[in-house]
Amino acid sequence: MGDASRYAEYMHGLVGRVMREIGPRESCSEAERRLGRLFAGEVEGACSEVRFEEFTCSPKAFLGFFPFLVAGYLAALALYYVLPPLSLIVTAVCVGILYFEVVRYRELIDFLFPKRKGENVIGIVPPEGETRKRFIVSAHLDSAYEFKVWYWLKGLAVPAMALAFTGPPVLLAASLARTLAGSTGTPDTTAFRVLGYVCIAFVPVILPFALFHTRDVVPGAMDDMAGIGVLCGLARYLEDARQKGGFQPRQTEVVLLAMSAEEAGLRGAKRYAARHRRELLSLPTYAVFLDGIYDERYLTAFKRELWCGAKMDPYLVELAREAAGKNGYPMKVAVMPMGATDGSAFARAGIPSVSMCCQDTSRLVPHYHTRLDTADRVRPESLAVTLQVVMDMLQKIDGAGP
Repeated sequence: MGDASRYAEYMHGLVGRVMREIGPRESCSEAERRLGRLFAGEVEGACSEVRFEEFTCSPKAFLGFFPFLVAGYLAALALYYVLPPLSLIVTAVCVGILYFEVVRYRELIDFLFPKRKGENVIGIVPPEGETRKRFIVSAHLDSAYEFKVWYWLKGLAVPAMALAFTGPPVLLAASLARTLAGSTGTPDTTAFRVLGYVCIAFVPVILPFALFHTRDVVPGAMDDMAGIGVLCGLARYLEDARQKGGFQPRQTEVVLLAMSAEEAGLRGAKRYAARHRRELLSLPTYAVFLDGIYDERYLTAFKRELWCGAKMDPYLVELAREAAGKNGYPMKVAVMPMGATDGSAFARAGIPSVSMCCQDTSRLVPHYHTRLDTADRVRPESLAVTLQVVMDMLQKIDGAGP
C-alpha cells in the first residue's frame, strides 16, 4: 500500500482516544472545540501556522424544525376539510422549508433559532519553494444528532423517509385543487374526499419524524472522527518526510482544514468558503473532503451531490480514482443521492473539489447517524487506504505543471 500503512495504528488509536476522552461532539459545542484543540496539537509539528477561525450560525435550524413540520402537516390536513386556502398556505410553507432548508441547504429559517459560535481549525504546511498551488484536505469535527427513525427502522428507514417526504407535496396538490374547485362551487366531490383519505394515510408514517432530530448526539467515529484521523495522519507523514528526507511539496501549500458544524447544514464550510473565496481562487486550489471512513471495500469518490446541486471537479474525481487503482483499491465513482458533504459548499463557491468516503452508500448502514457509530466499526485499513490516496493525489498535483 505504501507509506500510509505505517500510520494506520496511530490514526485508529486517535479515533479510539477521542471516543473515550471527548465522545459525542454537538455542532458548535465545547466538545467540538476540544477536538479542534486536540487536532491543532496533533498537526502543529508539520505546520508553519495553526489558526482558529470563529463564526456564528444557528446549528439547530437545519433539522430542529422537524417537529414543527409534523405539526404543520396535521394542522394543514385538518384545514383541508374546513378552509382549503389556509391549508394550501400552511402546506406551501412546510414544503418550502423542507426543500430549501434540508434539501438545498439554504439558511431559510435560521434567524428563528438561537445563534452559537463555531470554530474551524486551519493548519498550513508550506512548500519548499514558492507557493503556486494549494491542496486542501478537510474533515469535520462535529458528530450528528441521532436520527431516531433510522435507528428504530434500520433498513426500512429509507422507504419510510420517501413516503414521509411525499406526504406534504400530495397535501399541497390536494389543497390547491380543492381551493380552485371551491371557486367554482364544487369542493366536495368524491375525488376530493379520496384525496383527503390519501393524505390521512400518510399520517402514521409522518408522525415518527417529530422525533427524527433529538438532543442525543452520536459518537461519530466514522462520521467523521475517522476523517480527522486521516488529516492527522497526513500531518504526521509530512512531518516525518521533512525530518527524514522524504517527499516534500515543492510548490503546493497543504491546508489541513478541520471544519465545524458540518452536521448543522455545512455551516462551517459555507462560512470558510465565503470568507476565503477570493484567496482560494487567486491560485490553483484543489480541495479533498473526507467523510464516512470505515471500510476500504466501499472506497468512493462522488462526482455530484444531488441535494445541493453540487458538481465535483472531474479532474479531481479521476485523480482520486487513479490514485486508488495504483495501490490496488478500485474506487467507485458515484452520485450522492441524499445529503451532502462540506465539499458541496466549496464546489458551489467555484472551488475545485471532490468528496471521498469509505462507506456503503447503496443502503442505510446501521451505524450512520446512530449510537452505533463507534470506533470498533472503523477498520484501520480504511484509514490507511484513504491516507494513501490523499498522499498520492498531493504528489501528483505538486508535480503536475509549472
